[in-house]
Parts: sequence; structure tokens; C-alpha cells
Amino acid sequence: MQKYSQIAALLQQCLDRKSTLKSIILKSSSNQSFVRQAYAIISKAIQHYEQLYQIVEEIKSIQYIDIFDYNLLIVLMLDIFNPQNKKAKKMGGVVARYLKTHKVLIKQLLEQNKIYEQEKKYIYIRALQQLPFESENDEHIPNLCKVDYDIYSQYLSKNPEFLKGNTYIVQSKSSALPAYLLLRNIKNKIADIIDCCAAPGNKTIQLSHYAKQNNITGKIYAIERDEKRFEILKNRLNKYNCENVQPLNFDFLTIKPRDYPNIKIALLDPSCSGSGMLQLRMIEASKDDSIEVPDDKKEQVTQLSQFQSKMLHHLTFFKQLKLIIYSTCSIYKEENEDVANNFLQLHQQWESVNLFPEWPYRGIDNNQHFIRVPPKESDGFFVAMFKRKQ
Repeated sequence: MQKYSQIAALLQQCLDRKSTLKSIILKSSSNQSFVRQAYAIISKAIQHYEQLYQIVEEIKSIQYIDIFDYNLLIVLMLDIFNPQNKKAKKMGGVVARYLKTHKVLIKQLLEQNKIYEQEKKYIYIRALQQLPFESENDEHIPNLCKVDYDIYSQYLSKNPEFLKGNTYIVQSKSSALPAYLLLRNIKNKIADIIDCCAAPGNKTIQLSHYAKQNNITGKIYAIERDEKRFEILKNRLNKYNCENVQPLNFDFLTIKPRDYPNIKIALLDPSCSGSGMLQLRMIEASKDDSIEVPDDKKEQVTQLSQFQSKMLHHLTFFKQLKLIIYSTCSIYKEENEDVANNFLQLHQQWESVNLFPEWPYRGIDNNQHFIRVPPKESDGFFVAMFKRKQ
């Protein structure tokens, strides 16, 4: 019971908004098993707190129990009646027995409130030809298809060779946005393009395909400094017939702009915290819908934002460069709006572009030209575009 009392106390801290969910839980214990269990319970409790509170009240109105800590009852209820947790079914103790006495009603109420309803999972595939299973075309990005994950996994189990060809690429919508937005309005131009941090190559492959479709003639330079990732990049460019791309195993910051005098368009998706990635994310938005960097990540995020700013600054030395798109898979303001605004402040000859007016999710500051992909929609993502003033 002590463990559940601790989780109930952590839940209250989260409800009081004392810090992010991740920070609160990680500081509470070094036991990874406890951290995982606490996160699963508390995130579910926060998501459905009002409904769970009402369920506890209804149960107590039927049979009173001398426990005033509703959080403890909520935490225990979520663990005992979690369909995935078979061990909790055997849990003993006074409070557990009390809840189990009302298991029929509790299960009914949990079901009515959709507490444990499984959300449908989807995967995005950029398809260069018709998919062999049911899919939904994305409303914004051509050739991007939204697929029910169950349908996809069932097909893949029977057709393991599916992704070995060169006509389908698994790519999230947020990852597909920067290259699409960069070239969607550019046609019939002569221009070299640079992808500053190219591996593993999804965005470079997009740039290559869009350049061909839009009759943009010129070379696409794909830069990657890590040797292993560079090999992956080369292999993928060959696989997808990107003959208009020249991969270069360089650190972008060491490249001399005078050696690439015809570069007019740049895509910069630099190293970042990855805090927007679904598989890495354990965060909670603050009240103003910005994202607070956890204390244990502040130094890392500061260093990353300085590196990102340095990369943007280096692009300004390419004399013919007219257009930059900057993106990250981070949800932290420090790596997104702060970097973009700092760039505009330091480089008065550049201005932001309202690159996607129809997109509903804007940046979290006063510049409505920046866009965000909310974590609930896809991987959390940020995109800004800059053009050199005439």
C-alpha cells in the first residue's frame, strides 16, 4: 500500500502543476519499474480525473469507507481494473477488497467513461504508387497516406518484403512537412539545394522527388557528418533513385560557402532533444500551452539551442541563398521559437514567411508565421521558414 500512497501523492503534485509529469516522477525514485508504473497510472488519472473522481463518489455513496484520499482510491482503482494488469487482480488489503466488492459497477462505470478504451493507432506512408491495402489520403501532403496500424501490421506479417522496394516510405506527417512546404510553391527553377543534416534521408528523398516533379534543375547536396549514418543515407538515396542528390560526408559547419556558389534553397533539421517524438515523450504541457523543459534537461536543451542557432547563422554566408526552412522534432520553445526569433533579430536581412496559412496550429509566441504539430496529432514538430529580403 505504501507504493500506491506514494503514487497518489505524486498525482497530487501533478494536479497542483508543481512541475512536469516526467520531472515529478523521475525525481521520486530511481526504480525504473516504479517509474513506469507511476507514469502509466498518473497519466491516465490526469486524462480522466473528473470522471474517476465521480466514480469514487458514487462507490462511496453506496458503501462508505473511512478513506478521505480520493487520489489513493483512484490510483488503486486504475491499477486493479486495468485490463492489461493481471497481477493487480490478486491484490489484497482493505482498500483493494473494498473496490473489488463493487467490481461489477466499477467496470461498468470505467467502460461508460471510456477510461480504458484503446485509441486507434495509425501509421503514415508516403506512397509513390497505390497502396495494396485500405488507406486514407492526407488532406495536405500529396502521396502521404494514413493507414490503420492493425491493417498495416497484418499485411506486413503476410508480406514481409513490402518495404524492401522503392515505392513506399514509412514517414510521419510531421516529418514530411518541411520538405513539402519548402518546395511546394517552387516550379521550373534552376537552383541548388542543401540538406544540412540529411541522414537517415527521408527529407532528402522528398526533396529529390519534389525537385523532379516541379522541374527544379540543379544539385541537391545531402550533408551528414557521422560515417555510419552517412552510409545509411547513401544506400537509401540509391534505393530510391535520387540521382539528383550528391551525398557528402562532412560536418555542415566546416563547409565553405564559396565552394557551393549556386545554393539558393536550404533545409535545416538539426540535432535536437527529440522531445516531440512519440516513443521518447513523457511530458506534460503547462497551463499556457507552452512546454516546460524538465530540470534535468535544461543544460542539454540550452546547448542544443546554441548549436541550432550556430547552424542557422552559418547558412547566411551562402551568398545566393534565398530560402531556409528550419524544423525540429522538439516541443521545447527554447529549440523552436527562441531559435527562430533570435535568428531574425540577429539577421535583419532575413524575414519569416507565413508558409502554411491553412494550418491551424501556430507557434506559441506572437509570430503567427511559425507552425507547430501538436503531440496529440503526430510527433510533436516545429517548422519556420525564412527568406532573404530583396
